[in-house]
Amino acid sequence: MYRIKVATYKFLVNILLRLPDAFYAVLFAVGFPVYKALHKKRAYGRVEKHLEFARNYITKKNTIDCFAPLQGSRNDEQGYTARELAHALDNRSVMSLLNDEEAESRSIKPLEHTTARDTFRGIFWNALESYRGLARFKSVERRIVYENEHIIRDAIAECAKANAPIAGISIHQGAFELMHRALCRYSEHVHLMTDSVGDIAFREVLKELRSDPHLTEYHPDETGCLIRELFRTKGILAMVIDQGKHTKGNTVSLFGRPSTLYLRLPQKINQMGAGIVTFRTWSEKKRIVIRFESYYPPKYDIQHCGEKSARLYGQRAENAAQSESPLVTAIACEIETWIAEHPEQWSWNYHGNFIG
Repeated sequence: MYRIKVATYKFLVNILLRLPDAFYAVLFAVGFPVYKALHKKRAYGRVEKHLEFARNYITKKNTIDCFAPLQGSRNDEQGYTARELAHALDNRSVMSLLNDEEAESRSIKPLEHTTARDTFRGIFWNALESYRGLARFKSVERRIVYENEHIIRDAIAECAKANAPIAGISIHQGAFELMHRALCRYSEHVHLMTDSVGDIAFREVLKELRSDPHLTEYHPDETGCLIRELFRTKGILAMVIDQGKHTKGNTVSLFGRPSTLYLRLPQKINQMGAGIVTFRTWSEKKRIVIRFESYYPPKYDIQHCGEKSARLYGQRAENAAQSESPLVTAIACEIETWIAEHPEQWSWNYHGNFIG
């Protein structure tokens, strides 16, 4: 019976991945209103609230940033936009600031124009691209571009001198299922941490779809084995850190609200001597971008604790996590920025987001 289920799932997945985009466009157009009606007070309603909170947070933050040079420290709790306050005060210097290129970089346009429908549409199409990419569809592989590859190559070279591995960590944004496959470009030993999805037969199909000669997949119960193999092979740990089940995470602040990142494993191996590289992906019309962002050297918390941490982080710590760990604080700040830049491609609907 088990083998029959596996064969059935494989057949269905292969058929579904090969259906034309027009079919999926119609499917989403017809199916989404039904989903919205059934989940108005659950996932859909939750995403609407999350987006509104995030917009208000960024607006207040930008308001404070704009007025700080003119009025000193400010703790504005009203949620007015900088433009509204400038009009109210007839402050031409601020209005001028809001129209220049620097002000454009402060804008919250991605969040301002993102609706809950946009986020579910992003999840829908990115999931399709993810699985087509895992199935090695040339139409997807040709669209993938890599940015800042020197970050991961330099990190691997530096850690190799200390005979240490690295971790490549990201979030559920864009076609994120392609990311562990991307890491196989840089090491013959990629160790992927995954969690249970669906029944056992469907998990077997997903595991086969994800498979690569350079990839080994682990369940959270196998964390000890993963760590041993990671340090033995001097490979790469691959994991997403914004969702987790049956495990304890790190409490941080995203968009001014309590949330959880699952950084305990990367934090542990960093303390043991491994480096960490953050990277992300997002989809555009003609390309799928995989971009490496930052490198955190081994034993980062020890190097950046106490007064040195306060000097280094300053504004960054205000904008994201307030944590005893400089590593967690810095990564949370990065993730908040990623989400704000491409809010329509992050999984806002996950029930574990924003625990307060």
